Amino acid sequence: MTTLNTPPRLFAIIPAAGMSRRMGMHKLLLPLGKETVIQRLVRVLNVSFITKIIIVARKGDDLLKAHLSDLDIQLIQPEIDPPDMKASVQLGLRWIDSHYHPAEDDSWLLIPADHPVLSHSVIEDLNQAWQSSQASVMIPTFQNRKGHPAFFRWSVSVDVFQLSNDEGINALWNNQRIVPHLFECIHPEILIDLDTPEDYEHVKRQYSFDI
Repeated sequence: MTTLNTPPRLFAIIPAAGMSRRMGMHKLLLPLGKETVIQRLVRVLNVSFITKIIIVARKGDDLLKAHLSDLDIQLIQPEIDPPDMKASVQLGLRWIDSHYHPAEDDSWLLIPADHPVLSHSVIEDLNQAWQSSQASVMIPTFQNRKGHPAFFRWSVSVDVFQLSNDEGINALWNNQRIVPHLFECIHPEILIDLDTPEDYEHVKRQYSFDI
């Protein structure tokens, strides 16, 4: 729990329980330079202002578990695989709540696992904007297109658990329960994810992966 002398904490939740059906292979383990997709994302999020990185995966994903074994993250593999991103987020929020007992001024960010081209400078710029914002939710945009990661005050976690079975996280603002701050940034990387082999080849052509 934060105190008067402790700055608010920020946690990162990474849903990683997808089946990579459109990719045709485990996309999080695809190589980009000397790292894999998920290794790059974890490295970028391994910054001083993020207290803990939580990754939610399928129970039977032994390849991912082994791949992450030497990284400073918390891996959650529930007995029942999360059916969607919302369920993964809820698992992450429960873990944070039970282990860190967050205060109202703490917050969390949501970033899908297949965003491999974010950089430290992008995360730092977004965090600076978030710390300057009074909003409950901040969504980065590039040329008016919403991207990731999205930032949430800890208080919004209550709203996440109140969503109905057929509602995703975006129902929080689509149904006007919450008005997010749309932060227009200069980073097109917030829009880039990997769903198909064509996406993967495009990323390899457009970006340098020397490390």
